[in-house]
Amino acid sequence: MQRLPKGIARLMSKIQTVIPVTQSEIVIAMVLCIGAIAGLVLKHIPPFPTQNTEEFRSELVRLADSLASAEITRFTGVTPEGTAVQELARADTIIRRRPIFPSRPTVQKITSGKIRLNTASMQELMRLPGVGEATAQKIIEARQQRPFSTIEDIMRVRGIGKKKFEAMRPFLDL
Repeated sequence: MQRLPKGIARLMSKIQTVIPVTQSEIVIAMVLCIGAIAGLVLKHIPPFPTQNTEEFRSELVRLADSLASAEITRFTGVTPEGTAVQELARADTIIRRRPIFPSRPTVQKITSGKIRLNTASMQELMRLPGVGEATAQKIIEARQQRPFSTIEDIMRVRGIGKKKFEAMRPFLDL
């Protein structure tokens, strides 16, 4: 940790004699307290005394909504006002952005190799065509009750019929 000014270091050592905490914990607590106090002060002081607070808040909400909608898609060849830029209009497309935190784990589907039914993990099973998280969990539960003796036994799992089995057959092994 960086060296602190003497006054703050003394204050921290006094706090540490009363409460058994580390310097990092004290700094975090201080930052949280200062933030809470600043939030309370800012909540009760209007940002611009000459402007109506409700109008200001509604303008902030409108700006935040427009910023959020601009972040969802990216336009090429069109300005935010909707006017076309002729040089770029020929290549105009809407590109959907990928979410920063996907709702489900993305699993690379299998293209070659074999997956062992009786020992594969959930992620490995999810690589099979037509198998998602729920089906992979059902396969694991089925093999815990009774291990698969043939690869055709996978059809006893609810949700796996002949068509799905035929799609995954080339990738299955015991």
